[in-house]
Amino acid sequence: MPDQWQVTDVRDSADRSGRIEAWQMTLTNQTDGVSMTVWLPKMAIENTAVAYGLTSAEEVLDVILHQSVLPIYEPDVGEREPGPWGVTGEEARAAVLEQVERCKRDHAVVAAAVPKARTAAARAAADVLAPLRSHTQIDPVKAATARLQYQRAAMRAGA
Repeated sequence: MPDQWQVTDVRDSADRSGRIEAWQMTLTNQTDGVSMTVWLPKMAIENTAVAYGLTSAEEVLDVILHQSVLPIYEPDVGEREPGPWGVTGEEARAAVLEQVERCKRDHAVVAAAVPKARTAAARAAADVLAPLRSHTQIDPVKAATARLQYQRAAMRAGA
């Protein structure tokens, strides 16, 4: 049975210079209580959408959260998995969504901690991922255009 990880805290953060805005997320394994901190530059959310041809904030957050824990279970995943740039957007999207499904099936499911509140409105107000969700707007057309521009530039550079 896959481990259950929960996002238990999200804080607005930045690097030491203050120039790179980020999210600092705490993920806690519900099986053994082990926690880890993930430092996520805010620009990485849109960059993930561009790289993998993702079209919604929920999809991007699901990918980022599962990619955060996958190396715990598959330390060589970065060496085995092809990068997103040598394939079409559709192929990159299919590959990363398969990776997330494999993580969920074989290793771990990552979700936001479910707030304990009496009403649905109160639970929504206490959603730990609310800051990320409200900050993240994925424009699929803009993301696809940026991906195409990157691939064209790479082809011109001979990559």
